[in-house]
Amino acid sequence: MSSTKVYDGGCHCGNVKYKIRLDLPPSTDEDPFKPGTRIYKCNCTTCLKLGMFHTRPKDPANDFILTSPSTIEELGIYNAFGGKNQWYFCKKCGVHAFGVGAEWISTELDVEKWAAGEEGGNNTQKVWKTAELDYVNPKYPGKKAHYVSANAITLEEVDLIEWHDKGWIMYIDNRNPTTNSFQSTRYGKPYPGGCY
Repeated sequence: MSSTKVYDGGCHCGNVKYKIRLDLPPSTDEDPFKPGTRIYKCNCTTCLKLGMFHTRPKDPANDFILTSPSTIEELGIYNAFGGKNQWYFCKKCGVHAFGVGAEWISTELDVEKWAAGEEGGNNTQKVWKTAELDYVNPKYPGKKAHYVSANAITLEEVDLIEWHDKGWIMYIDNRNPTTNSFQSTRYGKPYPGGCY
């Protein structure tokens, strides 16, 4: 049985705050462009050394909002993969909260209504959302880039042991340059160089 829930996330000191909507259980489809929440750990050196435990929403444009800080420039950024993906962290406490390969768009919305899946509302505030880039990854011809991945260890009120016990965590082999990352997936244990 599927359920949808909005999770609060953020850094240790509270300077970085976001909300993400996840449909659980996650999709097991290996095509990253098919709709569905993805939960996975990658064995690439970037993800491994940053401690990234990926939670990707089904609809990145509508299922992720950054509520704090008030400007993107207040976030620390580590650029990876030729600058197409940015790994954002808090400049105060150093926690890597999420990665984005997309354009940032500032908008006003009622966060409580958004979390409930409703439109409108009178209690609006400035938030940041994402939109697809005008860039096509050569690994995925014809698909414009729109990447949003929250670091699961920065989510509040999540039982990560439950996710493991239910077998929801996909492990990806991204150290093999001959495959697209989602072509080398499995459940149960990481690929060489990865971690549980």
